[in-house]
Amino acid sequence: MLWYFFVRQQIISGGVFLVLVILNVPITIAGIFAIHRVAGATSTGLVKTIFAAGNIPPPPTYPRQDVLIARGQYAEAADYFRDHIRIEPGDHEARLQLAQLLETRLQGHDEAERLYHEVRRMQPDPRQEMRAANGLIDLYRRVGRRDRLRVELARFADRYRGTAAGDAAARELSELKNASR
Repeated sequence: MLWYFFVRQQIISGGVFLVLVILNVPITIAGIFAIHRVAGATSTGLVKTIFAAGNIPPPPTYPRQDVLIARGQYAEAADYFRDHIRIEPGDHEARLQLAQLLETRLQGHDEAERLYHEVRRMQPDPRQEMRAANGLIDLYRRVGRRDRLRVELARFADRYRGTAAGDAAARELSELKNASR
Protein backbone atom coordinates (compact mmCIF):
# COMPACT_ATOMS: atom_id res chain seq x y z
CA MET A 1 0.00 0.00 0.00
CA LEU A 2 2.85 2.37 0.74
CA TRP A 3 4.42 1.78 -2.66
CA TYR A 4 1.08 2.36 -4.34
CA PHE A 5 0.64 5.58 -2.39
CA PHE A 6 4.09 6.76 -3.51
CA VAL A 7 3.25 6.00 -7.18
CA ARG A 8 -0.10 7.85 -6.92
CA GLN A 9 1.67 10.87 -5.39
CA GLN A 10 4.32 10.56 -8.10
CA ILE A 11 7.09 10.24 -5.53
CA ILE A 12 8.43 7.13 -7.27
CA SER A 13 8.21 5.99 -10.87
CA GLY A 14 6.34 2.94 -12.17
CA GLY A 15 9.61 0.99 -12.64
CA VAL A 16 10.67 1.59 -9.05
CA PHE A 17 7.15 0.59 -8.00
CA LEU A 18 7.53 -2.80 -9.75
CA VAL A 19 10.96 -3.41 -8.18
CA LEU A 20 9.59 -2.57 -4.74
CA VAL A 21 6.55 -4.82 -5.20
CA ILE A 22 8.86 -7.70 -6.17
CA LEU A 23 11.15 -6.98 -3.20
CA ASN A 24 8.19 -6.54 -0.86
CA VAL A 25 8.07 -10.22 0.19
CA PRO A 26 11.79 -10.56 1.05
CA ILE A 27 11.73 -7.18 2.86
CA THR A 28 8.70 -8.30 4.87
CA ILE A 29 10.30 -11.63 5.76
CA ALA A 30 13.52 -9.87 6.81
CA GLY A 31 11.47 -7.46 8.95
CA ILE A 32 9.67 -10.33 10.63
CA PHE A 33 12.97 -12.01 11.51
CA ALA A 34 14.44 -8.72 12.75
CA ILE A 35 11.43 -8.00 14.98
CA HIS A 36 11.44 -11.58 16.29
CA ARG A 37 15.14 -11.44 17.12
CA VAL A 38 14.95 -8.03 18.83
CA ALA A 39 11.85 -8.99 20.84
CA GLY A 40 13.44 -12.29 21.90
CA ALA A 41 16.70 -10.66 22.97
CA THR A 42 14.82 -7.95 24.85
CA SER A 43 12.61 -10.40 26.73
CA THR A 44 15.59 -12.63 27.60
CA GLY A 45 17.48 -9.59 28.86
CA LEU A 46 14.51 -8.50 30.94
CA VAL A 47 14.13 -11.93 32.56
CA LYS A 48 17.87 -12.08 33.32
CA THR A 49 17.68 -8.62 34.85
CA ILE A 50 14.66 -9.46 36.99
CA PHE A 51 16.08 -12.72 38.29
CA ALA A 52 19.77 -11.65 38.24
CA ALA A 53 20.47 -14.79 36.24
CA GLY A 54 23.90 -16.11 36.98
CA ASN A 55 25.08 -13.08 38.93
CA ILE A 56 23.87 -13.87 42.43
CA PRO A 57 24.15 -17.41 43.74
CA PRO A 58 21.19 -18.64 45.73
CA PRO A 59 21.71 -18.52 49.48
CA PRO A 60 22.68 -21.82 51.06
CA THR A 61 19.84 -23.69 52.69
CA TYR A 62 19.84 -25.84 55.77
CA PRO A 63 16.61 -27.85 55.54
CA ARG A 64 17.27 -30.15 58.50
CA GLN A 65 18.06 -27.23 60.78
CA ASP A 66 15.09 -25.25 59.48
CA VAL A 67 12.73 -28.12 60.29
CA LEU A 68 14.16 -28.48 63.79
CA ILE A 69 13.85 -24.75 64.40
CA ALA A 70 10.24 -24.81 63.18
CA ARG A 71 9.56 -27.65 65.65
CA GLY A 72 11.14 -25.68 68.48
CA GLN A 73 14.10 -28.08 68.82
CA TYR A 74 16.63 -25.28 68.99
CA ALA A 75 19.44 -27.12 70.79
CA GLU A 76 19.37 -29.96 68.28
CA ALA A 77 19.35 -27.49 65.36
CA ALA A 78 22.37 -25.75 66.92
CA ASP A 79 24.18 -29.10 67.13
CA TYR A 80 23.47 -29.74 63.44
CA PHE A 81 24.84 -26.27 62.61
CA ARG A 82 27.98 -26.98 64.64
CA ASP A 83 28.47 -30.29 62.80
CA HIS A 84 27.98 -28.53 59.47
CA ILE A 85 30.54 -25.86 60.39
CA ARG A 86 33.08 -28.57 61.33
CA ILE A 87 32.63 -30.09 57.86
CA GLU A 88 32.39 -26.75 56.00
CA PRO A 89 34.55 -24.30 57.98
CA GLY A 90 34.23 -21.60 55.29
CA ASP A 91 30.42 -21.44 55.44
CA HIS A 92 29.84 -17.97 56.88
CA GLU A 93 26.08 -18.20 56.40
CA ALA A 94 25.87 -21.23 58.71
CA ARG A 95 27.91 -19.39 61.35
CA LEU A 96 25.62 -16.37 61.12
CA GLN A 97 22.49 -18.48 61.42
CA LEU A 98 23.92 -20.45 64.34
CA ALA A 99 24.92 -17.22 66.08
CA GLN A 100 21.44 -15.79 65.63
CA LEU A 101 19.87 -19.02 66.91
CA LEU A 102 22.14 -19.03 69.96
CA GLU A 103 21.51 -15.37 70.66
CA THR A 104 17.74 -15.35 70.25
CA ARG A 105 16.64 -18.83 71.34
CA LEU A 106 19.32 -20.49 73.48
CA GLN A 107 20.92 -17.58 75.37
CA GLY A 108 24.36 -18.73 74.17
CA HIS A 109 25.62 -15.17 74.08
CA ASP A 110 29.33 -15.96 74.45
CA GLU A 111 29.32 -18.51 71.63
CA ALA A 112 27.24 -16.18 69.43
CA GLU A 113 29.75 -13.39 70.01
CA ARG A 114 32.61 -15.74 69.12
CA LEU A 115 30.84 -16.81 65.91
CA TYR A 116 30.19 -13.22 64.82
CA HIS A 117 33.86 -12.38 65.38
CA GLU A 118 34.93 -15.50 63.44
CA VAL A 119 32.80 -14.45 60.48
CA ARG A 120 34.32 -11.00 60.50
CA ARG A 121 37.89 -12.37 60.76
CA MET A 122 37.39 -14.83 57.89
CA GLN A 123 36.94 -12.13 55.20
CA PRO A 124 33.25 -12.62 54.33
CA ASP A 125 31.43 -10.87 51.52
CA PRO A 126 30.17 -7.35 52.36
CA ARG A 127 26.62 -8.50 53.08
CA GLN A 128 27.81 -11.12 55.58
CA GLU A 129 30.23 -8.66 57.15
CA MET A 130 27.38 -6.23 57.74
CA ARG A 131 25.20 -9.00 59.20
CA ALA A 132 28.00 -9.96 61.61
CA ALA A 133 28.44 -6.34 62.70
CA ASN A 134 24.68 -5.90 63.18
CA GLY A 135 24.56 -9.19 65.07
CA LEU A 136 27.26 -8.01 67.47
CA ILE A 137 25.51 -4.68 67.99
CA ASP A 138 22.20 -6.43 68.71
CA LEU A 139 23.90 -8.93 71.01
CA TYR A 140 25.63 -6.23 73.03
CA ARG A 141 22.37 -4.30 73.33
CA ARG A 142 20.56 -7.43 74.50
CA VAL A 143 23.09 -8.37 77.17
CA GLY A 144 23.72 -4.79 78.27
CA ARG A 145 27.45 -4.64 77.37
CA ARG A 146 27.63 -0.88 76.83
CA ASP A 147 31.43 -0.84 76.60
CA ARG A 148 31.52 -3.31 73.72
CA LEU A 149 28.41 -1.78 72.18
CA ARG A 150 30.24 1.55 71.97
CA VAL A 151 33.22 -0.09 70.28
CA GLU A 152 31.03 -1.87 67.73
CA LEU A 153 28.96 1.23 67.02
CA ALA A 154 32.14 3.26 66.49
CA ARG A 155 33.53 0.60 64.16
CA PHE A 156 30.23 0.38 62.26
CA ALA A 157 29.89 4.16 61.98
CA ASP A 158 33.45 4.41 60.66
CA ARG A 159 33.11 1.47 58.25
CA TYR A 160 29.78 2.62 56.78
CA ARG A 161 30.33 6.38 57.02
CA GLY A 162 28.04 8.35 54.73
CA THR A 163 25.32 5.69 54.63
CA ALA A 164 22.02 5.78 56.51
CA ALA A 165 23.10 2.82 58.67
CA GLY A 166 26.47 4.41 59.45
CA ASP A 167 24.83 7.70 60.38
CA ALA A 168 22.34 5.89 62.64
CA ALA A 169 25.21 4.09 64.38
CA ALA A 170 27.02 7.40 64.88
CA ARG A 171 23.87 8.94 66.38
CA GLU A 172 23.36 6.02 68.74
CA LEU A 173 27.02 6.16 69.77
CA SER A 174 26.68 9.86 70.52
CA GLU A 175 23.53 9.19 72.57
CA LEU A 176 25.33 6.47 74.55
CA LYS A 177 28.23 8.80 75.28
CA ASN A 178 25.86 11.56 76.40
CA ALA A 179 23.89 9.17 78.60
CA SER A 180 27.03 7.92 80.35
CA ARG A 181 28.10 11.47 81.32
